Amino acid sequence: MRIRSTLLVCFMVLASLMLSDKALATELAERLRLASENYEQVITELLVSNQQHHYADWLVLAQAYLSSNNKDAAIAALQQAETLASSEQQHAHIALLRAKVYGILFRDTRHAISYLQQADTLLRASTDIAARQLYSEVLTNFAQAHNQLGDLTQAEHFASQSLNLALDLKDLRKELAARIMLGRLALQNNRFGQAHQQLQQALVLADTLDDSDARASIHFRLGMAFRKIGEHNLALEHMQHAASLYQRLNDLSSYSYTLVYIAESHLESAGGIAQAEQYLLEALAISEQINNVMRTAIVKQSLGRVSRLRGENLQAAQYYNAALQQFRQIGAQTYVQESALALAELALMQQQFSQTEQIIADLSPGIEGAANYLQARYYTLRAELAEHKQDWQQAFLLNQQANKLHFTELTTTTAEKLTELKDQLKQSNTQHHSNTAQLLQQQSLRQTLWYWKLAAAILLFLLIGCGGMYWCLRTRHNQTKSVQLAFLLSHNWSRFCERLQQDDRGKQPLQLVAIALSISQQLKLDLGEEALRQPLQAVLSNLNIAQLSGCCINSDVLWLGCRASPAETACFVRQLETDIQQALPALAKESHLIRLQLEVSQLLGSRWQAHELTALREAFWLSWKLASITDNTSPCWQLKLSAEQPRPCEWQTSNLRQDMINALQLGALTLTLNDELLPADLSLAMATELAETCEL
Repeated sequence: MRIRSTLLVCFMVLASLMLSDKALATELAERLRLASENYEQVITELLVSNQQHHYADWLVLAQAYLSSNNKDAAIAALQQAETLASSEQQHAHIALLRAKVYGILFRDTRHAISYLQQADTLLRASTDIAARQLYSEVLTNFAQAHNQLGDLTQAEHFASQSLNLALDLKDLRKELAARIMLGRLALQNNRFGQAHQQLQQALVLADTLDDSDARASIHFRLGMAFRKIGEHNLALEHMQHAASLYQRLNDLSSYSYTLVYIAESHLESAGGIAQAEQYLLEALAISEQINNVMRTAIVKQSLGRVSRLRGENLQAAQYYNAALQQFRQIGAQTYVQESALALAELALMQQQFSQTEQIIADLSPGIEGAANYLQARYYTLRAELAEHKQDWQQAFLLNQQANKLHFTELTTTTAEKLTELKDQLKQSNTQHHSNTAQLLQQQSLRQTLWYWKLAAAILLFLLIGCGGMYWCLRTRHNQTKSVQLAFLLSHNWSRFCERLQQDDRGKQPLQLVAIALSISQQLKLDLGEEALRQPLQAVLSNLNIAQLSGCCINSDVLWLGCRASPAETACFVRQLETDIQQALPALAKESHLIRLQLEVSQLLGSRWQAHELTALREAFWLSWKLASITDNTSPCWQLKLSAEQPRPCEWQTSNLRQDMINALQLGALTLTLNDELLPADLSLAMATELAETCEL
């Protein structure tokens, strides 16, 4: 009986100690969370307290100083905590916080990794639950550190380890942090399927934990994803939501970072430069106020892009060099590569080929470990250098490599998947999915994603096979011509405009030509897009490209840039019109072929910038409208818009069409249809119609 009583007492004491340790660990985790969110209050309470500070107090104070960006005070608090630490787990926790201080505040990533390795050594073999929870956080910070160094393979390895450990522990907060990190890494490599899966599951966890900081992070990552697929309005919506949340949380570092990408999204539109600069200047003031070198360098890099778009190349180079120097100072390898590529692109645009080659040579040793989007830019630059040297075969192969990297695992359903996540994010504050429904949804998503990946792999295999057969069967002459045309045909309007600005062969002015079918939309509805695309591609493949600077298809309009005289361009385009009519004989009687010819320097001035060409699209639509008012029934409408004085319009105005109509009425602009001058009263009728529309 006495033995039984003794055993019972021992069991109760042991259970009490275990429960006490668990309660202390839970209490410390909660105090650290509060120190991160309400650091000013925590610092004040601990400093005014007359009680003796214990290990946990100094650790909490260090976390509060870390959140307030006070690096010296954080280091001092950790030194005090270390004198009171009595276990390996406590020493590991101090090492983890030191790693955060050096990584976040000092931006000394390699020093931070050395402290993470200390924590790893102390925790790796432990079976204690609290120690394993701490180890999961260590692994996530390893992933963050290697991402800063540009080693995405190692970063993904550690993030996956952290997720697996969090799942074993059933620790939702650790799982949330790991999934956000994995989603971020997947986005950097354009693996949108993986990013979608991780962010979707992170969203469910953020709802469950009511974690505003995590919601802000998911909004930010989703905005980045939409930016990558060109959905800039949706990107802005999510970025602005993230900025609002970060501002409410008083997270100035993340807030300033989000402002940078709001500005970057505004830069995708021709009229957004001034607004983007305002956001960047606000971000610069904040980053310098909190003395965050990383954020300051990121802002300067974006300001470099603003200067470049304005044509202020010297200022752009100064910003890029300043950013590059600061990124090298803190060892942020990914950003070092990004700034160096921006400098190389600027040098290439200014035809500084030797400087471009030097930057490319400096980047070459580490580029294979860089993110896919950086590798894509690198190979694009090398391709353009090869094009300059007229090494067409090498240029073609490099361009193929760039395109392959750019579209890695990007399927046609990517935008739909991201939109699905966007809709769920809107409902996240009011709805929670049950565990059963969530599990079924995850299983369905995994199966669907597997089919998408399989379809994408089959499609990629077929495309590579067809491309290889086509390459082998073409003759050397046709192969070289196809390579040249591949460079001249731009896949987006911005790249087309930049190519026209960079091409300064000879002294001939740039002639801009737009060609369209009057009922192209109806024809696509009736016959399908391929019925128009295939004949047009056949015509383009037979072009005489000696004087062609570039071409682009935008909103069903074929745009061509030619370095030739107006008469030579008109002769070239008439032959092209004939080829198009012959390629589309069944459509020739059903549709007008509309063609507009413009001399760029005559309309925009001799020192025009690439982004100003966007305004000339409006000139095409207005000229077409005026021609349609006439009774001309010829199958081809050959339009020509000429300026009778320098810069007859303010091309950057928000009411450009009205300004052009006024210029036509005053005679500053003239429009001819099939070599006949159109009367000014046509534009007067347009002005009346426009005024009536505004009144409605």
